[in-house]
Amino acid sequence: MDASLDTNVIIHLYKANLQSVIFNRFEKLRVYEFIRKHEMINHAGQDIIGQFDKDVTEGNIELVTNQYLKSIGMYQVFLHQVKDLRILFDGGDLGEVYAIAMAKTLGCACLVTDDIKERGPHYTLMRIPDSEVIPFAFFEVLFLDFLEGKMSEKDLTEAFSLVCTISGLVWDIQSRLKCFMKRFWKDPYSKSEKVWMSGFCKDKGIDAKVRIQKLWNYINK
Repeated sequence: MDASLDTNVIIHLYKANLQSVIFNRFEKLRVYEFIRKHEMINHAGQDIIGQFDKDVTEGNIELVTNQYLKSIGMYQVFLHQVKDLRILFDGGDLGEVYAIAMAKTLGCACLVTDDIKERGPHYTLMRIPDSEVIPFAFFEVLFLDFLEGKMSEKDLTEAFSLVCTISGLVWDIQSRLKCFMKRFWKDPYSKSEKVWMSGFCKDKGIDAKVRIQKLWNYINK
């Protein structure tokens, strides 16, 4: 899967030196140039910007420019997506609008964003029937890694705690796991997301019920 990255998740994972989580999860990571040139300048420290630029140079992240979109004949499609999304996210952050518009334009299956507030990108994309872009917060990427056996319970909880502590995120893992379970199994907002998770578990040979119960027991012991 390819993914478009929003500003906040870049900052959160780089602060914790856990950017490898998204490097290993997604085949290609794309970031629209506005996020690097404006959003990160305003919200990220120079150390994070330096690390990010290094990953762009090394090919871990693709920086998508207007020039590139024009060269492949997709710039007007991108602008149309931006126009539609600015109405949907009225008063919202322009960076998240661009991140989603780029995902739709280039066919990225996922948006990785830690903006989970009501009416934000994560909240809204989950509620769009048959949305072609699936949103993931950093902790949901961790849960996917755990389901696949790429992370132990200890590794997951330590990574979650580290990101939250360093970034000042007032989230607890129990509530986030409950939301994850509701979203993909118990009471999904979109049928397409339940179908996606079912296919993910089938392809990877995952017994999700057993894995989730194992994690739930660990974090509540």
